[in-house]
Amino acid sequence: MALSKRTIIMVSLLLILIAFFSLFGWGLARSGGVTQGLGINKVFGELNIEKSPAPDFTLELLDGQSLTLSDLKGKVVLIDFWASWCPPCRQEAPGMVQVYNEYRDRGVEFIGISIWNRLSDAKEYTDNFGISYPSGLDEQGTILVNYGVRGIPEKFFINGDGQQVARFIGPSDVESLRETLDLILADQY
Repeated sequence: MALSKRTIIMVSLLLILIAFFSLFGWGLARSGGVTQGLGINKVFGELNIEKSPAPDFTLELLDGQSLTLSDLKGKVVLIDFWASWCPPCRQEAPGMVQVYNEYRDRGVEFIGISIWNRLSDAKEYTDNFGISYPSGLDEQGTILVNYGVRGIPEKFFINGDGQQVARFIGPSDVESLRETLDLILADQY
């Protein structure tokens, strides 16, 4: 018995819907039930956040080593979420390098966390922009979810006590980064 064209179309559509909802369920389960509006940030600026402990993580760096956030206690840390294909990330990269070079000897560390990238693309990006601060891939998206990242670029500032004290959404300029780091270093956040 041959199936009618309409039956074949209906079965095909049903299979597509099942596949879609299965993929959606898998993604939701992998993220711990936290839905995200992931993409390039369209809202820019600093968000006021309540001081809270920064979620700890261990990041495998692009050079094969690893870095654990809690090992940096006592330092001011800027965590930058980026991707090599993101135009605003590329726009701000030279300024990030400049500010890191100005502050790294003042008890400040930057951590670059590449998301939605291939290892080769992340390495090429850090090489092209001369990024010398520790950078790695968040391949499972765990760090991304734990920090509530909704798009890129996005930055989190952590004081020497391991508390999140500021968050920037979108690309940052050199002056804003300096101003925020100076306030944190002066313990005024």
